[in-house]
Amino acid sequence: MTVRKELEALLQEDWAEIPELADFRVIATERGLDVIEQPTVLIRMTSIQREPSAPQVSRRVELVLTLISPLLDLDEAGDQLEEVTLAALDYLGPRFIHGTASVVGYNANLAVDIPLTIIAGSPVTAPEEE
Repeated sequence: MTVRKELEALLQEDWAEIPELADFRVIATERGLDVIEQPTVLIRMTSIQREPSAPQVSRRVELVLTLISPLLDLDEAGDQLEEVTLAALDYLGPRFIHGTASVVGYNANLAVDIPLTIIAGSPVTAPEEE
């Protein structure tokens, strides 16, 4: 399973228990989303590189979580996103390395991008026995 898909499954499970985040649809895709009908978090990958502290066994996977409000009234969307962004940062803080949340647009919707870093192990292959 990919890092994006593992994160998608984790957020779906964990956020269902957090009242401010329970209504979010979690989607790990690189495709653009057309219509946003419910609060949505979009998980996209931005880069993969060797982890400097363990270059042979670990990779640094950079992702962006985009929290998207379905509300088209910008004031209402801003209020909604402020509340859910705080809850998302509270969740992410002790679990992941993350950057500053930035307000962005997503099509006609207001959204917040949160850069996220995950250190993932490389698949290990056992040496062949002779």
